[in-house]
Amino acid sequence: MIIRLILGSKSDFSMEINDETPILVILRDLFYSGDWRNMKRDFESVPELYKQIEMLEEIEKKITSLNEMIYEPIVWTEVVEFLEKYGFTPESLMNVTADGLYELAIEYADKNQADTAKDILKFATKVDKNYAPAYELYGSLLLEEGDVEGAIKYLNRSIEIDPWLVQSYSMLGEAYYNMGKYETAIEYWEKEITLSPSDTFTYFMLADAYTKIGDLGKAVEVLEKFRLNSENSIIALYELAGLYRRLGNEAKAKEYESLLMEVDPQKDPNGIEIWAKVHLKKGNYEKVINTVESIISTNSEAKHLSLILAVAYAKTGKMDMARQVIDELKEDNFWYLYGKKEFFDELLTQSEKEKCGIV
Repeated sequence: MIIRLILGSKSDFSMEINDETPILVILRDLFYSGDWRNMKRDFESVPELYKQIEMLEEIEKKITSLNEMIYEPIVWTEVVEFLEKYGFTPESLMNVTADGLYELAIEYADKNQADTAKDILKFATKVDKNYAPAYELYGSLLLEEGDVEGAIKYLNRSIEIDPWLVQSYSMLGEAYYNMGKYETAIEYWEKEITLSPSDTFTYFMLADAYTKIGDLGKAVEVLEKFRLNSENSIIALYELAGLYRRLGNEAKAKEYESLLMEVDPQKDPNGIEIWAKVHLKKGNYEKVINTVESIISTNSEAKHLSLILAVAYAKTGKMDMARQVIDELKEDNFWYLYGKKEFFDELLTQSEKEKCGIV
């Protein structure tokens, strides 16, 4: 179709709008970070496209901005078809940056379209063979798919390019941990927390890896280091109590259990279940009931914590209330309930589990 645009009283111009026109705006944003000037350098060899780009640039200058509202969502196959039609290859696009491609790959990966995400990342590494994040993300996707060797290859390439790419060390640690190569996993995770001391989860994985190789002292050292900035972490206190007990330091184990029991679980949501388990083992049933009921009443996303209440209710003889909680969990979140079998086995007798409907 033809659209005629009036630009003031002195001039007007016409521009043919077709199915390919929005793709030019996509390419501007995806490949050139919104820069028409760099885009024109790459498209000089195709006069009809170059002319359209100039017209789009003129529209932005004199009428309105052109953004994702006119083309979302980006369909990668359409982009590829367009480039192939006009003979463009990643290597021929000399002024492209890989940042937009990386972001698009993340969008596809988040939508569980890993194959398309990987295709985009391959394109990105051809555009810029030294774009480290693309290798990291590609390796991470391979790791999720179970291709550990392929993942390691790409992740190693990413840190060869950028030794400060923290996420790659994290993923390499995970890869080697899953292979049972705990010493190598330790090397990468130690490097990660050196570069990024705030990566909470890695401290626990690192401590677990040290535990796997029997170095309980180093596991304690890692978690004590973590506690320098997270003194009241329930999970850290719990893990440390267990480690000290295994090392024969019962006094230290009891000290950390006592500290754990005094922590306000509402300030450490990730540790609520552990906090409750320790109190339940100590027979502090009413304290657990009051605390967890309060948390659930003020946080709609904490409904899963009702499994803790089921145990506390059962222990205080409130079997009808316990059964009601279990029935609701069976209906709303059966697989979560099923996954907590060990929690119930540890805290309830067979008779108690039968009475509240767990078995």
